[in-house]
Amino acid sequence: MAYALQVAKTKQRIREEQMQVKVVERQQDIAVQEQEIQRRQKELEATVKRPAEAEKYRLEKIAEANKTRVMLEAEAEAESIKLKGDAEAFVNLCKGKAEAEQLTMKGEAYKYYKDAAVVEMILDVLPKVFCLNDLTTTKRWICNL
Repeated sequence: MAYALQVAKTKQRIREEQMQVKVVERQQDIAVQEQEIQRRQKELEATVKRPAEAEKYRLEKIAEANKTRVMLEAEAEAESIKLKGDAEAFVNLCKGKAEAEQLTMKGEAYKYYKDAAVVEMILDVLPKVFCLNDLTTTKRWICNL
């Protein structure tokens, strides 16, 4: 009986040890699975997340560059319109000054013309006055020309 008891105790210990081995194996399996999960997460991060973040960054930079380009084009267009307006205003100012100068010169010319016109009218009328005073028909005939 002592032998059977000893055998039973030994078998009990063997079973406990086997159970302990199974527990350790199970813990090792869990640890391996956790390491596999971490490995997959790192792989996912390297193959999906980082490229996606890089693509997102690239697209953000492209959008920012397009925004800057559009703003610069709009500013350039506004500056172009302003410069065209300034140029047209300058042209109109120059035209106005030239027309004013032309009118001033015309005024001066008319002033001199007035004096010349009076002299011309006197010269035109004088021969007719002399013709009227002359009684000869020949001279009247010449004056009528």
